[in-house]
Amino acid sequence: MKLTIVLSLVALVLCCNWASAHVCPTFPEVASILLKGTPQQYLEAIRCFQPDEAMEAAGKLLKAKVDTLSDATKMDIGRLMVKILTRN
Repeated sequence: MKLTIVLSLVALVLCCNWASAHVCPTFPEVASILLKGTPQQYLEAIRCFQPDEAMEAAGKLLKAKVDTLSDATKMDIGRLMVKILTRN
């Protein structure tokens, strides 16, 4: 459960504007690629945010950790993110 929270927070930090109360439109796509895509697809998805070398290295590590999770766990994380994004 702690990993899920950490992953969600990291994805939000990478993808969202702090001044906005709205969900960053790129977040669902990046989160989906984090859970289902290849490491290269994930790195390409976050490049539009112009990460520095340390951020890119952290992104690689995050993707490697996510890839160790079971498919069922990844699906549950995805379902949780949908609930978070669609909460009124």
